[in-house]
This record gives sequence, structure tokens and C-alpha cells, in this order.
Amino acid sequence: MSTQFNLINDPGYRPNVGIMLVDDNRRVLAGEAFHYRDEWMMPQGGIDDGETTLQAMQRELFEETSLLPEQAQVVKEHDKWLSYRFREPLKKDGILYIGQRQKWFLLEYNGPLPDADKTQDKEFTQFDWVTPEWLIDNTTRFKAEVYKIIFAEFNMLTP
Repeated sequence: MSTQFNLINDPGYRPNVGIMLVDDNRRVLAGEAFHYRDEWMMPQGGIDDGETTLQAMQRELFEETSLLPEQAQVVKEHDKWLSYRFREPLKKDGILYIGQRQKWFLLEYNGPLPDADKTQDKEFTQFDWVTPEWLIDNTTRFKAEVYKIIFAEFNMLTP
């Protein structure tokens, strides 16, 4: 279940950034998850020690899509933390996490579709431009609730 977090340092939830790249047609960039075929998601990733959310977003943007920060324009950083629980707890860097809390960024990008084979982190098998509604229906159940919230907050859902 998705919730909004006021407590930024909850040790059970890994700090993370989410990246919503949109094109001129109000489609979002989604990738098919490498480890979970037929599950699509937007780029995201952990916040390293000492990084700001913006720095983490720029690093993850490159690692997961090979896009440089100057290739996309930051429109907005969501002002709240959103969270979800994993399918199963995950151990990362010696810490057991039950979920992730995310700071979301909305970026505009109108270049070519990234090539999943050329990314630093092999998180995705392929990328495509999709509607927010399609992505909600084709992502993992535990991410769908966060996607609904962030699509609504960024005014991406069809009225």
C-alpha cells in the first residue's frame, strides 16, 4: 500500500528517486523490467550518502537510460515523499528494507527513445512511450498506487 511519508528517515524504507520523463504527447517513458518480464516501470533508483535528491535523479537518469541531465528539462520535484512496500524485504548494503520512499521528478524529454542495451545499469530490456493509464495497468501492483498518486499530482491522467 502506498502512503505519503512525513518521517524522512524511516529505516525500513530505502530513500529513492523516481523519474517521470514525458514527451510532447503527454506520454511517459517506461521500461520493461529486466528481472520481471512484462512488468513496466519508470526509471528510479537509490539516493547515495551525501547526495541531494536532484543529484541522485541526475545520476539515476544516466545510469538507467543513458540520458545526460542536460538532455531533459526538470519541470518539477514533487514536494512529498511517496512510499511502497516490496513484494519481499530486500537487503541492500547490509540493511534490510521493507520498501522504498521516493521523491519524484517530472522531466520533459523529446529526443529519441533510449536504447536499453546501451545503459550503464541493465534495469530494462526495452523502453517505450506509453500513456499513464497503460503504465498503471502494466506495472507491478505495489507500484501502481504510487503511480496513480504521482500521475494525478503532475496532472498526467486523462480527465
